[in-house]
Amino acid sequence: MTHLKNKDESRAKKYLQTLGYKDLTHEPLGNVTPDFLIDNKIAVEVRRLNRNHIDNENRISIENIEIVLVKKIKKFLKTFHSKNHTHSVNISIHFEETFLIKNLHKIIKKIKRKLSKHAKHPEKHRIYFITESIQIICTPKDPHKEIYQFSDCNNDEFWISNKLLSKIQENIIEKNEKISENFKIYPEWWLVLVDSIIYSLDEEDFLRLQTLHPKKYKFSKIIILSAKGKFETFSY
Repeated sequence: MTHLKNKDESRAKKYLQTLGYKDLTHEPLGNVTPDFLIDNKIAVEVRRLNRNHIDNENRISIENIEIVLVKKIKKFLKTFHSKNHTHSVNISIHFEETFLIKNLHKIIKKIKRKLSKHAKHPEKHRIYFITESIQIICTPKDPHKEIYQFSDCNNDEFWISNKLLSKIQENIIEKNEKISENFKIYPEWWLVLVDSIIYSLDEEDFLRLQTLHPKKYKFSKIIILSAKGKFETFSY
C-alpha cells in the first residue's frame, strides 16, 4: 500500500474503516484515481472542501474566508442584550465576491467596535466601511428581543448555505472530470469532501444546507466529513 498523501486522505481512511467493510485499499491502481477501493467494488475519491482563486496567474486556496467572517459576525450579534432598546437593527453585510484578508482577527475587532457604538443609537441607519471591500449596513426596525438580527449577505438571506452548496458543486465537477478515465473499472463511486467549517455553522444554516441537492454526476454518494474530532457526516 502506498503512503497517504495528506491529512484529508488519512481522515477519510479512518472514517471509511468505521463503516464495517471487509477490505479497504489505498490507491488500488497506483498514483491515479481512485484514492481508495472498498471491497473491490466501491471507488472513493477524497478532497478538501474549498475553492480556489487566481492571483497573479497563480491558483491559491481560500479556506472559506468569507464564510468564516459571516459566521463570526452572526455569532457576535447574539451577544448583545438590552431591556430598554427602542429599536432593533437588521445587519446586512456586503463585500466583494473575491477578496483576500490578511488579518481576520483585526477586521472582527473593528466590526465589534463599530457595532458596540451603534448599539447606543439603534434608531439610526448607518453604513460602516470596514475595509475597501467590506461594508456593514445597519437598518433600524421595530424592537425585538435582540438588538441585532442578521438580515443578509450580499442581498442573500441564505448566503452561507448557498455559498457552501456552490463550493460543493465546484468540487464535485472537478472530481467528476478526474475519474472519467477509470470510471468504468468500478461499479460505484463515492466522493468524500473533508470540511472544517460546516459542522460549526449555526443550526439554521446547517439544516438548510442538508436540504439542498447538488448534482452528483458520476458519483452515487457525496459524503461531507468533519475535518477533526469525532466523525460527523451527512450525505447527498
